[in-house]
Amino acid sequence: MKRLVISMLGSLAVATTLLAAQDPQRPTDPQAQPQAGAAKDVTLTGCVTQGSSPTAFILSNAKMNARDTNEKGKDFQLVAATEDLSLKTHLNHEVTVTGSADTKAAPMPPAAGQKPDLPKLTAKSITQVADTCTTAPVR
Repeated sequence: MKRLVISMLGSLAVATTLLAAQDPQRPTDPQAQPQAGAAKDVTLTGCVTQGSSPTAFILSNAKMNARDTNEKGKDFQLVAATEDLSLKTHLNHEVTVTGSADTKAAPMPPAAGQKPDLPKLTAKSITQVADTCTTAPVR
């Protein structure tokens, strides 16, 4: 009888340890990086262009360092974080945008004639750099 009780307690301790190790809410590494696809704050410079509708905007040829000729520009779907941030007033202007960028990778290349799904940039602030777009569009 003692052996049975001891083996049951040992099994319970092992099972509890295994379940605790599988708990997804318990951080195993406090220095762990955010998961892929999580939004992070960035500052990008690019050109605000019209999207597919009057309320849709794109930040074209966006770069972290606008003066770096080796950096390849990217396009982002530009969304205002607050209603008082007017993107339409910056249409066809070169701007610097600070906000959270969606870093997800496109799952599949687009079919012929279709535009790829653009990652989203939620603008928290926007500053005009130039009255016209001086950056070449991404091709």
